Amino acid sequence: MNNKISVIMSLYKNDTPEYATAAIESLLSQDVYCDVLIYRDGKVSDALQAVLDGYSENTRCKIFEFDDNKGLATALNYLIERCLEGGYKFIARMDSDDISHPDRLLKQMNYMKTCSDIDVLGTSCHEFGANFALDQKHLPLCHNDLLKFSIIRCPFIHPSVMFRRKVFEKGFRYPVDTTLTEDMALWFYLLHNGFRFANIKDVLLDYRLDEDTVHRRKGFSKALSEIKLRSKYMWMLKQTSIRNILLIYSRIVFHLMPAHLLRIAYKWAR
Repeated sequence: MNNKISVIMSLYKNDTPEYATAAIESLLSQDVYCDVLIYRDGKVSDALQAVLDGYSENTRCKIFEFDDNKGLATALNYLIERCLEGGYKFIARMDSDDISHPDRLLKQMNYMKTCSDIDVLGTSCHEFGANFALDQKHLPLCHNDLLKFSIIRCPFIHPSVMFRRKVFEKGFRYPVDTTLTEDMALWFYLLHNGFRFANIKDVLLDYRLDEDTVHRRKGFSKALSEIKLRSKYMWMLKQTSIRNILLIYSRIVFHLMPAHLLRIAYKWAR
């Protein structure tokens, strides 16, 4: 199993050392062997640096440290290059505050071996850490449903995805010219270029939220970036309809509503 699966993760100054430790340990405890590639995006606290220094002694952890903060897309793209150099067949994502279930990577790898047409595979998740968290979050499972769903909602729980190597061998990367929508931009880019998506219904990730999560979703610049992106690909993917137009432009309300209403929307409208 050696060198088949890699997991890419970015850390920066606001990450919590205890959460990062739990995230990394959940990967090192997988039912299938994987290597963990970590990008330090800028200088971090002494406590978080101590976590990285500790894992640098683990041969399965490959840590790349940079003093300048470049952002998530740049960090992930750098790690993707290292994965291609390392010959990994499957490249998975993980955030530094979530927890992968022990069977996550094995189930994803087996699914992709069975379904050779699927290029990007996500999972369901359990949310925790906030009063608007969902016990289970499920998204559409098959490609055609995900294509339609993507016009108005994100088709994946980003830290749950696994990619085939060929996605990146063909030159595709996270776009670096978007406003906090690098994952959504990549999904549209891949859909437009014929890659196929799927989700596993199994809950294989514990996805951490906090009470400030809604604040990170607010703001006019994020709303405008998202609306432009969704509108562009609604047309390019031949999904134009009055319903989709209305739902896309309703994102302005979503991003600008007061935080207490946004929490209610997160609880009951997802």
